[in-house]
Amino acid sequence: MIHVDIRKPLSSLCFFLLLCIVTGCESPTPQPLSADEILSSAVERTRGLKSFHFVIDCEGAFAYLTEDRSLAFGRAEGNFYTPDQVRATIRIISPGMITEMSMVALGDEYWETDLLSGEWRKLPSAGFNPATLLAPQSGFQEILLNDVSNLRFEGLQELPELPGQNLYTLSGMLGGDGLYSLSYGLIGPQPMAIRMWVDPQTFDVFRVQLDEPATSAETGPQGETTTIWQVDFWDFDQITPITPPPEN
Repeated sequence: MIHVDIRKPLSSLCFFLLLCIVTGCESPTPQPLSADEILSSAVERTRGLKSFHFVIDCEGAFAYLTEDRSLAFGRAEGNFYTPDQVRATIRIISPGMITEMSMVALGDEYWETDLLSGEWRKLPSAGFNPATLLAPQSGFQEILLNDVSNLRFEGLQELPELPGQNLYTLSGMLGGDGLYSLSYGLIGPQPMAIRMWVDPQTFDVFRVQLDEPATSAETGPQGETTTIWQVDFWDFDQITPITPPPEN
């Protein structure tokens, strides 16, 4: 009688299955790309989106909304629907007070709430308008393609809001002239450092951070000399078209 020792093959099989289980739980390794290729794919992806939720945070040195420096930008959060629809809440900082107003932009039509009464009012035009900044063909995406220099790939990193999800991380310098014009003077015109976090599979841009040097007149409450802009994007293609606000 021939005796076959099956213990060794079974041990090898168990090890192989265990290895498959372990490696199968890990995130797939993204295909290596250059920093310029990642940026180009991210811009192309963003231009193809119909909608998204956005948050624009400003910390550090003040970014003023008015020439007399009586009102400073704090935060904007809202929804964008292509090509030029935005509904957002904007936080405004004034001496001794922080308040919020709402705005709606539908093409050339613009509404905002009164800071004191909260009532909606239709205005002929707006200064800083997130719809202009986020427009897919002429907004921030165009500036990323034309005004970024010294772009570098910093490897894979996680964001605290997306634990376990590795994102392409890019860094470089951004010329401020185009952004200064696009934001009606709110951001720029001096060059600033830029960082981006991009999904390796979809090329969705989850976060853009700008570190803008401040002038002596713009320093923050604690003497900060840099304005840190953090722009987050979520809920890609999940936003419905935006409608006009209710009439008072």
